[in-house]
Amino acid sequence: MQRLWNLDILRIVAISAVVVIHTTQNMSKLDVTGLDWAVLNVYDGLVRWAAPVFVMISGVLFLNPAKEQPLKKLYAKNVLRIVTIILFWGLVYAALNHPPADLSSESLYAFFCTAVLGHYHMWFLYMIAGLYILVPVMRCIAASPKTLDYFLAVAFVLNTALPFLTSFGHLSLITQLTDNMLFQMPLGYSFYFLLGFWLSQRDFTRKQETGIYLLGIAGVAATILLTYAASQAAGKPVLTYYGNFSLPVCLASTALFTWSRRWPIAPGGKHPVVSRLSASTLGVYLVHVIVLDALARLGLSALAFNPVLAVPATAGAAIVISFALAALMTKIPFFNKHFV
Repeated sequence: MQRLWNLDILRIVAISAVVVIHTTQNMSKLDVTGLDWAVLNVYDGLVRWAAPVFVMISGVLFLNPAKEQPLKKLYAKNVLRIVTIILFWGLVYAALNHPPADLSSESLYAFFCTAVLGHYHMWFLYMIAGLYILVPVMRCIAASPKTLDYFLAVAFVLNTALPFLTSFGHLSLITQLTDNMLFQMPLGYSFYFLLGFWLSQRDFTRKQETGIYLLGIAGVAATILLTYAASQAAGKPVLTYYGNFSLPVCLASTALFTWSRRWPIAPGGKHPVVSRLSASTLGVYLVHVIVLDALARLGLSALAFNPVLAVPATAGAAIVISFALAALMTKIPFFNKHFV
């Protein structure tokens, strides 16, 4: 099986977008009527596709029928590694941000709980571990084109379309009805996992691709404008349209993933720089929050000066430093196989 280098580049782009999102995280503390908040909203809204795209990449790799995924390998290599990473980095972040006040059993237990639950950005690791556990089930769905189409249609309606329609304060009866039906299986990130695989198997016409791109651009614009309008109306940040399952974010994620297939890098061959950067993306994810906190203490943050310039300056510095640290960590024996 030839390596799909476009997925490696997409992974690099997506982790950079994650850093931008976390660079702007303090926007929730700002006055929504101020210019600074509006600028951060634009930057944040431009990159909300990051997490869905990461899940879609995993779907392509884990659901490919040409690559076997035996249970023993899945748990020993993938699930166990994620659990190990969660525990180690949860401990690191807990020690840095919430060290035990003393050596009492209550304080140590609180520290233990904080470490196990992980830092705020580590939610993704818990989610992806859950998806790995469900891979055998999702491979059965992916093996049948009709079943896959049906699953994605139902999942799109329940995850994205209906919540978007009801987000404007109407049709609440629909929400009550679907809640009463206790849908579970098609909800959550299995939608993006299977969507990534589905998109990778599709050959769109040029007209279809153009439509997807236009919807993606509209999705990005809607993410920014709807968030701005809802927040102004409420007088406080309303982040409903930032959600990974919001219709605008779904459209943007689908468009970017589809476009990545057109990037001019052929499967197979060798691309050492792309390979090294791609191999460092998990490390970037794990350390970038530490880097952002350190930069803030040094006086560089999204609000250190004009945010139009401060956001890209801060995010750019954090991306470069995080990749450098991650590259170093991938060179450390034992550590590189278990903790990064």
